[in-house]
Amino acid sequence: MQQYNRTGSTQNRPHHGRPKTLSAHAQRHIQRLALGNRRMSAASIASEVERVRGQPLSAQSIHHTLHQIGLHCCQPRRKPLLKMMHEKARIQFAADKQTKYMDFWNHVLWSDETKINIFGPEGVKRVWGQPGEGYKENECQH
Repeated sequence: MQQYNRTGSTQNRPHHGRPKTLSAHAQRHIQRLALGNRRMSAASIASEVERVRGQPLSAQSIHHTLHQIGLHCCQPRRKPLLKMMHEKARIQFAADKQTKYMDFWNHVLWSDETKINIFGPEGVKRVWGQPGEGYKENECQH
């Protein structure tokens, strides 16, 4: 009724802007791929969609589509680096070395080496998830 009062007609006016390249069916397919394997990158989802549907898409289009659906790319939850048996072995090692004489420690070579990546991150994995999801291994850490 508001449209009729404003324009005097109930017909839809022509839409402005570029029409969407993805149908609702294609968006659901992208969502299923992302939720089926949350660690799948946008580029690999794009290549899978192109293989299955024959529709070439860019990774940016996939990223934008998943954002519209409500999925965001984030860092996965980190797993603990040490297990209980590792912790016990470290404590035992420290207890054994605690009684060593200073002469022993003078012959130990100490270093503080670190690895620095010059050309971007190496192996940083991202996962697709929704804000507020739990801390499962394959889900986001928010």
